[in-house]
Amino acid sequence: MSRFLLPLTEYNRVYQVVHGVLLGIPEANAEKACIFFATFGAYVLNREYGIDARVVAGAFSFAMSDADEIAFFGRIEKDQLVSADDAFHMWVQTKTHVFDFMAPIYREAFAAVPGAATLPRKMMQRRLEDEAPSLDALRQAGDFRYYPNPDLTQELVDHFFDRQLNIDLLNVATAWYGKRRAGQAPTFAMADEKGAATHLALANTTAKGAW
Repeated sequence: MSRFLLPLTEYNRVYQVVHGVLLGIPEANAEKACIFFATFGAYVLNREYGIDARVVAGAFSFAMSDADEIAFFGRIEKDQLVSADDAFHMWVQTKTHVFDFMAPIYREAFAAVPGAATLPRKMMQRRLEDEAPSLDALRQAGDFRYYPNPDLTQELVDHFFDRQLNIDLLNVATAWYGKRRAGQAPTFAMADEKGAATHLALANTTAKGAW
């Protein structure tokens, strides 16, 4: 099985467009916008690459280093990592791989975790077969373990698409991304309902290498 479905440059393109849109929204926090990253990422994989991809929400655990520095989205209850509508992560899954398009800003997302400030900016695109069998097996940097929550996934997706603003932002990201084989415009103008324009620019941060 191929290690990657997307080359690093194309993974970064998805990440930079989403992050660029979020940077244009004053109240948005990109490091907390996993639903937007995942939703747009799954859309691009399906539309532009013909890859069957879906969003999945739940708990997520990740080894930040080889020194037992573990970060997670979710919460611990009775020694188990669980998810809820106030403690979760969302990612993209295909038949063979898992993607997290917000991985280049893990250091911001995990800012409260000791050691996160030095996290390298890398791509998270891993084969499902590489997933650690348990939390205790997270020993090397990049080791990961996901705990999908189907009911929470549906709840979060429904809530996300109930807000017109989210649909509008997805449309902006889609228009800016354009077609896979076309060159990526570094800037884009987003107009509100009154015609006022906000000028967007691709995020400066990019993934360099992969976990």
